[in-house]
Amino acid sequence: MLISSQTTLSLRCPNCGGLGFYALSRFCLGIGGSVEMHCECGKSLITVYHKRKKYYCLQVECMMCDTKHVINYTGSELWNNNVMNIVCENSGVEIGFAGTRDAVVQSIRRIDRSIGEVIDNRGYDKFFLNPEVMYQVLDFLGGLSEEGLTSCTCGGEQLEMAVYPDRVELYCNNCDAVGVIFAETVKDLQWIHSMEKVQLETHVYHCLDDKRLRKKPSR
Repeated sequence: MLISSQTTLSLRCPNCGGLGFYALSRFCLGIGGSVEMHCECGKSLITVYHKRKKYYCLQVECMMCDTKHVINYTGSELWNNNVMNIVCENSGVEIGFAGTRDAVVQSIRRIDRSIGEVIDNRGYDKFFLNPEVMYQVLDFLGGLSEEGLTSCTCGGEQLEMAVYPDRVELYCNNCDAVGVIFAETVKDLQWIHSMEKVQLETHVYHCLDDKRLRKKPSR
């Protein structure tokens, strides 16, 4: 019997809006121990406490209601092959996921594909600067990905995505290349609809329309 020893937590930052992935090993938490996870902007997002033998407590910063949610899990709930939704207690909106990395990524993509419904029914409109444009950008990028038209010159074919209030960043885990796509205005939307594919450049961080950011070495 294989027992999972690592889980992936994914949460949107209430400070900058970025979406991060955080690996949590059950071996880094002794009884009474804790681990704190931060966004790249420096904001503390998740603190995990090992309360007693089988029980863990997650203290989560919520982007929807600007409060901290305290959620209790057993070890078997945190470390298994299932995906758990981290939900804002006040709004009912999914603000994050916990589970295997692949399963968490698929859940994020599901949310991105249905972002129009989320905007209409769950209040994500206050997250994006221009929800209508962002939804169409995400929908278009999802279509390119499904057709195999997103890649990197290093040979990487699977790109990951981070969504911010004003832009989408596509990045390659193979070489850390990053491509920025802005999603604020109708002109941004017109530009992205002119794209036939997305191809990042090895080890380069740049804006894909080459208008707002100059190319620079990848972070």
